Amino acid sequence: MTDRIKVESCFIRNYGLSGWDEKIAGKWDYRDLVKDDQWRDGWISFDSLLWDDTTGKLYCGLNSIDGDILYSFDPDTRQFTSLDAKSWADPFDVKIHRTILKNPYDGCLYFGTSLLHEIDQQQDAPGGKLVKFDPVTSQYEILGIVFPHLYIQSIAADFQRGYLYAFTYPAEFVIQFDLKTRKSKILAYLSNSLLFAQPHNGVVDKYGALWGTYAETRAWDEKTGTMPIRIFKYDPETDSITWFRRRLPGKADKNQLIVDPSGLKAAEFGADETRHKEDYGFCDSMLYDGDRYIYAGTVFGVLARIDIETGEVEKICHLMSAGRLPALTIDQAGNIYAAGGMKHHTHLFRWNPRSKELFHYGEIIDPSTNESPSRVHEIAIDDKGRIYLAENDNHHRSSYLWIVKEWDLSF
Repeated sequence: MTDRIKVESCFIRNYGLSGWDEKIAGKWDYRDLVKDDQWRDGWISFDSLLWDDTTGKLYCGLNSIDGDILYSFDPDTRQFTSLDAKSWADPFDVKIHRTILKNPYDGCLYFGTSLLHEIDQQQDAPGGKLVKFDPVTSQYEILGIVFPHLYIQSIAADFQRGYLYAFTYPAEFVIQFDLKTRKSKILAYLSNSLLFAQPHNGVVDKYGALWGTYAETRAWDEKTGTMPIRIFKYDPETDSITWFRRRLPGKADKNQLIVDPSGLKAAEFGADETRHKEDYGFCDSMLYDGDRYIYAGTVFGVLARIDIETGEVEKICHLMSAGRLPALTIDQAGNIYAAGGMKHHTHLFRWNPRSKELFHYGEIIDPSTNESPSRVHEIAIDDKGRIYLAENDNHHRSSYLWIVKEWDLSF
């Protein structure tokens, strides 16, 4: 941790949780978690974040079994406020995974709901909801269920043309949802029997094209090919998909724009803790800069970028040696912020695409408690330069919200 940085952790719930390794992992199913008071009432993750300049608040989408899945956070008072998602959530709406998006035309926030339940409960579970929330009036509107019995892993938005895009889970489809007609259209399926393929989140570029990732099919072969995960682009003007035979870079790929950061303390990549056991360029995050490039982080910690004009992919560097790079955001000056890590080895970086300068904030540790995030899942930055990190999947206590700021700026 550099001495220029201040780190603070904040919590909604601060339950110490026990028994994960001894009795839960690989043994319980979701019904056991629901029945257990400790896990039902104490276990939460911060999965999605959005800073809103209008209200001056951070909006936090949670993973919470009780359905209390949307909160606001006031950075001046350090107070969390429940936004009463229980008023509309059903028992299967337990997560806002990725992402919360603000519509500049109506000032409202849009998100989708996701699941934790077992596959044998799907007939009882209606499916993931697209939800609209007005942060000024605190009013909700349920826009629709995009695909019956499937849930929403992430959304992307083309508010100018009036479309939301949803990536479904556990069966992987990409759906176009028309905000005017409230109708869904299946654009494609993305996976095969071997691989989970969709991006952790997709993005829409300035032309209205949706970008994401898909898997090869190989129905005739039980081995993966040389490029199992690839990039696609959907054009709503022509209603067509470009299936690129290109992938995001692997950590072993030699050509890159800058050298890897050095001196990082890192656990061995936790392949035992993820479904992505091979470095196929699984997309952990996408961020569009509003102009030429889509920035992408991979599950194995590589930072890359995609040229929207050509579809060409460049490796920037292998940024996160501990693996997982799910958190990317951009500030008004065009600096890219990247956070991730696993097994309490979590890091934050800032990269200037013009100068190619990489600044390492250090390992994320709250010096007042000596606590660190188990993982970092999402990132946001406010109008004062405060950086917010969403911790998720801590199996020994409730997950926290983390705030990082340079000392020379007012906290």
